[in-house]
Amino acid sequence: MNKRTVEQFALFGGESAFASFRTTMNLVLPDRDVFFRYAKASFDARHMTDHGPAAQELEKQLAEFHDVRHCVTFCNCFTGMFLALHHLARPGKTEVVMPSLTYRRMADIVDWAGLLPHFCDVDAKTLGVTPAVVEPCLNENTALILAPQPITHLCDIRGLETLAAKYDLPLFFDSVEACGGVSQGKTIGGFGDGESFSMHPSKVLNSCEGGYITTNKDEFASTLRKARAFGLGDAGRVELLGCNARLNELHAAMGLATLAGIEQQFADNQRVHLAYQRHLADLPGVTVISYDRNERRNWKSLLLRLDDAWPFGREETLRILNAENIHARAHYSPAQHTTFPRQAATGALPVTDAAAKNHLILPFGSTVSEADTEIVGSLFRAVLDLQKPLRARLS
Repeated sequence: MNKRTVEQFALFGGESAFASFRTTMNLVLPDRDVFFRYAKASFDARHMTDHGPAAQELEKQLAEFHDVRHCVTFCNCFTGMFLALHHLARPGKTEVVMPSLTYRRMADIVDWAGLLPHFCDVDAKTLGVTPAVVEPCLNENTALILAPQPITHLCDIRGLETLAAKYDLPLFFDSVEACGGVSQGKTIGGFGDGESFSMHPSKVLNSCEGGYITTNKDEFASTLRKARAFGLGDAGRVELLGCNARLNELHAAMGLATLAGIEQQFADNQRVHLAYQRHLADLPGVTVISYDRNERRNWKSLLLRLDDAWPFGREETLRILNAENIHARAHYSPAQHTTFPRQAATGALPVTDAAAKNHLILPFGSTVSEADTEIVGSLFRAVLDLQKPLRARLS
């Protein structure tokens, strides 16, 4: 797709680079025969919810995959997380120290847990939290530390564990972006007091909808299992605050089928990611944020940073790309400290403010091929070559 004039850009009436959307959603479909095999077992047992055979098998396989003692599944990650945070928080404390640059509904999860977000900044290199940005936010009202794993990089996991131990605070990781990864030889899933993972179709593990929490804490796992089932204990009496958050059997069967092919998915992701890097190389002001190739990563997203050398701002760039059916989107923007109404006193967050304006996500997953990355790369180069007439038309 070589665009030699401004009029050839779709934004100004030209033909789109793609006939159909290339999306940032993962949308990986598993082997249907594997899905139907697990679904049939639940159907034949007439056990379609309330922790049936597929959900039990999924928890067993995920605990092995993450090398942890416990995996507790939920109807979705959002519900699992607010139940986890509610029961993990220090009694009588109200504040959750967390980054503002993260999943756009993370502060809502904290709110649902009955707590208050205290936003901290992020590290300039990893866009994740470190002890250096978390510790200044700790105070007598801190209930726990919430550390979402950023895209491509990882948080300073060991540093945060040391900090949490120093202040005797719970530490919870939202590790959906790091699913399948390894940190210093240890699989993501067994750090802190617990880690959460989504099984939305946009993630590497697609169960249509669902989520799970991994932990090596026996008591915490027991609390989570009760909380997802109305708070009921073994005797059928209400023991704690809960709701109906159980994963149904059809979603569990989908998750099992996707898990069976996840290593191939990681390999496919890496191949496409490296192709993107080749085709976007040497563009002034454009940086592909790469994954660490020394340890296993899922390679599920393509994160891009636009610097001053790139001739257009992020929003202008997104307008151009979206018109070409390249469904790129802003990365964690706007930052939550600028929009969330209920928050503890938050200081200056300069790294967050900058990153919320100049990072974007390019299409990835099952809808994107290596050949597609070449088309995207050629479009970026056309934008660069035609920057002056494009600027005139955009203004």
